[in-house]
Amino acid sequence: MKFAVIAHRRSHLHSRVKSILAITSHQRFSFIIAAAVVLALAGCGGVSANSPSPTPSSTPPTATPTPVTTPTPAPSTVNVPTWHMNNARTGLNDQETLLTPANVSGGSFGKLFSYAVDGYVYAQPLYISNLNINGRTHNVVFVATEMATVYAFDADNFGDGSPLWKTSLLQNGESPQSGGNPKPFQGLTSTPVIDTSANTMYLVSSQKSTGAPFFRLHAIDITTGQERAGSPVVIHASVPGTNSESVNGVINLTVACLQRASLLLSQGTLFIGFSACPTGWLLSYDAASLSQIAVLNMSPNVDGFGEFGGAGGVWMGGGGPAADDAGNVYVSTGNGPYDAGPEWGDSILKLDSHLHIIDHFTPSDWAFLQCRDLDVSAGGVMLIPGESQLVAGGKAGKMYLINTANLGQLQPNDAGALQTLFFSPGSSTENCVDNHGTVVTGQAGTSSFYGTAAWFNGSLFVGNDPGPVKAFAYNSSHITAAGTTPQSISAFSYGTTPFVSANGTNNGIVWALDHGKPIQDPHSSTPASAVLRAYDATNISHLLYSSEQNAADTPGFGIKFTEPIVANGKVFIATAHDSLSTASPQGELDIYGLKN
Repeated sequence: MKFAVIAHRRSHLHSRVKSILAITSHQRFSFIIAAAVVLALAGCGGVSANSPSPTPSSTPPTATPTPVTTPTPAPSTVNVPTWHMNNARTGLNDQETLLTPANVSGGSFGKLFSYAVDGYVYAQPLYISNLNINGRTHNVVFVATEMATVYAFDADNFGDGSPLWKTSLLQNGESPQSGGNPKPFQGLTSTPVIDTSANTMYLVSSQKSTGAPFFRLHAIDITTGQERAGSPVVIHASVPGTNSESVNGVINLTVACLQRASLLLSQGTLFIGFSACPTGWLLSYDAASLSQIAVLNMSPNVDGFGEFGGAGGVWMGGGGPAADDAGNVYVSTGNGPYDAGPEWGDSILKLDSHLHIIDHFTPSDWAFLQCRDLDVSAGGVMLIPGESQLVAGGKAGKMYLINTANLGQLQPNDAGALQTLFFSPGSSTENCVDNHGTVVTGQAGTSSFYGTAAWFNGSLFVGNDPGPVKAFAYNSSHITAAGTTPQSISAFSYGTTPFVSANGTNNGIVWALDHGKPIQDPHSSTPASAVLRAYDATNISHLLYSSEQNAADTPGFGIKFTEPIVANGKVFIATAHDSLSTASPQGELDIYGLKN
């Protein structure tokens, strides 16, 4: 598989926005940091799809100088405890009673405030309603940074910008692992997961002291930020194998890998995926004891080849393994050799908690995908609600609709899939010469899939890269293009994964984060601000809101593969405050909602 977060090779130009605020963004950011330090020392409106709007800013964005005060929502049971809302990875919060297409487009919706954090945030924020911290009840949003720091913030009230609690997962003498991609650190890269029944968050950190870097698995109390009993544990994994990593017939997991895939907690078992190294890994742990259950290496006997040299990495475009109600787990793998086991490159796997492979689907042109660096794991897996089907896609631009009761294995012309389709027109049949000098043939589309689909009312919403979010209608085991797409989104979205908010089957809004020229863009050292957009889910071409329309709504710089979440009338996005050229660059959490 290719290295997990190597960006695809496209970029676009954003023009500069002149600030209309009274003080500079650096001054505003410094004020927030200074206030937090002093307290610590003391002990402590609407727009149409065709309307002109300001272009994304390349100046450092930050918190609004005067945070907007809004009423705390009524007590709620809404939680976003895992990546893309739930274990099916549908990206749908259907209990959103405050935000509607009418008020989001009515001119009163916008950026409320931003919280400052100590590093970049590649992980999706998580959200818990009505959590008691220090004797008071809060709606809480959690942020994990690449400095191996976890923050708990009040989701509704900015106050002085201080967190409810803040915890470093580093021990004495340690620092976060230095990063190549992500840069400059990769202390906490994946999205954690919260067990709401135990008020426990699980995270994987990467750190170093005097020796080589290593991984740790943590279980922390979300009311205090403190480690639970028995936490943390150092992650070790090894399997028998004969590939070039093998030493005396054994392959070991090392921090040459990146723990990019979001964590999954299913029926008491944690699942952790690794990529960006010679072979991909999937580990399972008992959540109660943090003891390791099983280890699966995706290519123990055969080396990968090509530009990145990986074999079967599990990164899923920053998404995570999915799980059904029976506890079956589904992952996609990246470039690598395939032989129906033990080599599992460019496949979709169905597994149990002991990582036994129950079933699999492998595209018939997997050898071409491997040769062309078009890994299936560039996209995530989404289980269609109420159906025994999943949808997935990868860098070749092809979507696969698969029966979870029979994934279909490897068959000519992908006959094992219920349906395959390219989500952009213009696919072509191409050739590639592999590492053995063999010409392999396959199909590639004009755009790629670097994300996971979202679901609402029988429709799939898919981020096209390059290009806009598209709507697809699902009906009787068949997917068709819905015929309309957003017209206002950058040509290069860097892995857009949409999120949908709705009140039951009504008031559906599709939220999309356009990463623009993100941090660590391979073609530009000057990032541009991300853009948050909202579309009417019943007519995806109808743009309800864009953060471009008002300079005060500008979020931080884009970070690849990140997505928004929505809960209790607020939208949360993780961005970068500083560019890579800044020493110890910092991040921010931008919060949007109704201003009156």
